[in-house]
Amino acid sequence: MLSRLKAAIGGAGEPAVFVHGLASNRLIWRRVCHGLKDEFSYHAIDLPGSGESPAPRHFQYTIEHFADVLTDFIILKDLKRLTLVGASLGAAVILVALLRNRDELAPRVRALCLIDAIAYPQDFPFFVEILRTPFIGPLALTFPFFAQIPRRRVGEALIRTARSLNAKRLSRYVQRLDTILLPTLVIWGRKDGVVPLRAGKRLARDLPNSHLIVLTTVVIPLTRNAQLRSFLR
Repeated sequence: MLSRLKAAIGGAGEPAVFVHGLASNRLIWRRVCHGLKDEFSYHAIDLPGSGESPAPRHFQYTIEHFADVLTDFIILKDLKRLTLVGASLGAAVILVALLRNRDELAPRVRALCLIDAIAYPQDFPFFVEILRTPFIGPLALTFPFFAQIPRRRVGEALIRTARSLNAKRLSRYVQRLDTILLPTLVIWGRKDGVVPLRAGKRLARDLPNSHLIVLTTVVIPLTRNAQLRSFLR
């Protein structure tokens, strides 16, 4: 499956891997990757069960398994001096990968950028709760919100991912966040309705070498932010 993982690749310079969130895919990074193509050789991946990557029925769609796939991708591509960029669930996958696979990733990763990261146990938004509900979850995939889902297998994988989200899975990693010493840019939307700003402030405190940027809205083109560009260089 790893060899068939779909990724958008381009740019020049040291590598960066971009990891999307739940119910999303690599295409959310198109403008960001275009804006940073002179700074990085970028790899925007579709996680298993998302976009055009395989959605095998035997795969366990947990944060841990996503983290292992990300780690294997980095090793397969032999990426070094790497910057990891993740949004929402993708940021959680990055954090868990670093904590779960420290020996493999420590020599390769130089910096992080985490956007509206799911890092702590929390109430999940309504659409996630709908997906987690037996019988109703498959019906929910017909809603316009999920119109971008390209294949039935991807829809099934999305439901399994939503059902695997568990506060206990996150809480076991929270106490170890302060062991991640990498330079980290934490970006948050001031009015984020899914992961509130207080979580971003907490994450910036728990990661010892981090800097928090609060945006009025996360749809502001990130590549126009002078602090972001300065940090990523």
